[in-house]
Amino acid sequence: MSFTSRFKKNAAKVGNGLLFAVALTTPVVLGVAFQAFSLVSAASFGAMFALLIAPRHGALARVVGISIGGLLVVLAAALGIALQGRHDLVLVLLFLLSWLAALPRPDQAYLGLMVKYVASSVLLTSFGFSATLPMALAFLGGIALGICLSLVSMLFEADDATTPLEEFKAFLHGATNGRLFGVAVPVTVLFSTLAARYFSFSDPAWVGLTVLFVMHSDGATELFRIWARTLGTLAGVLVSAVILYTVTAPLHIAVAIGLAAFGMPYAKGHYVLFSFAITCAVLLLIDISMFQMGGDMPLLRWRLIDTVIACACVLLSNLTLRLIRRLRHRGDPPAGQAA
Repeated sequence: MSFTSRFKKNAAKVGNGLLFAVALTTPVVLGVAFQAFSLVSAASFGAMFALLIAPRHGALARVVGISIGGLLVVLAAALGIALQGRHDLVLVLLFLLSWLAALPRPDQAYLGLMVKYVASSVLLTSFGFSATLPMALAFLGGIALGICLSLVSMLFEADDATTPLEEFKAFLHGATNGRLFGVAVPVTVLFSTLAARYFSFSDPAWVGLTVLFVMHSDGATELFRIWARTLGTLAGVLVSAVILYTVTAPLHIAVAIGLAAFGMPYAKGHYVLFSFAITCAVLLLIDISMFQMGGDMPLLRWRLIDTVIACACVLLSNLTLRLIRRLRHRGDPPAGQAA
């Protein structure tokens, strides 16, 4: 790689890091200024969602793609709230959404992330997460901030990705993961979530949410993600605990959030580092949102337990899929042998 290419690549990462830091810390500053701590995490998550899901293909694709994704997440949250207490309907809906989330291939980044976030929204709200109208508006405000920052990122990003419409057309024409994997994901999500609820976990929905983002169609990649997610989350929980134990002022915590956000573009492709950065940012944001209630230190311990259990469920599912594939191909002739 030439010096010019390396410089442009590093400049893009620095620029994206600064944009992520602005996206996650701006709502904190506004929340402190207006004493609206409970809305901080919703606004920051909206901005982060927008930057993560943004199609790298022109201004129109970014604005339309992010806007549609944000509206679908809010509508999914409203649907999850409406279905609270209707367990049979919730389970059917979660199965369908998890199945849809499993179908997009790794190269269909926008479509895959959008469906996963929609499924996560239904999962969290249907299992008791108390979303409100002000939180929805704060999330959409974060989406608007993220759109603006995504447009700024066009100054140093190359438009080298397919559009959401192209991904959707390929999806409709059969460019999906295998049917076996498509069934395995919703089964694993429901099994892990219901098991966590049966054993009275603090937040059963987090277990199923983790399964959605860890489970991968490539077995080798999935096995790597299991230990990488666990290790990165463990480090993130420990560092967050140290920060929250020693720092109490929201604006001081925002500095740590900004540093974690700045590292996200650098951590892409390094699953341990990305899990560490996003775990720190998410847990610190949630703690600020609960600032007027004294924070939520116990959440850190439960988040680690939830992640370990979810990764164990993914490992069990992965090994089961491998066994099924081996049994299905047991009678196949060896490669190169004449039929």
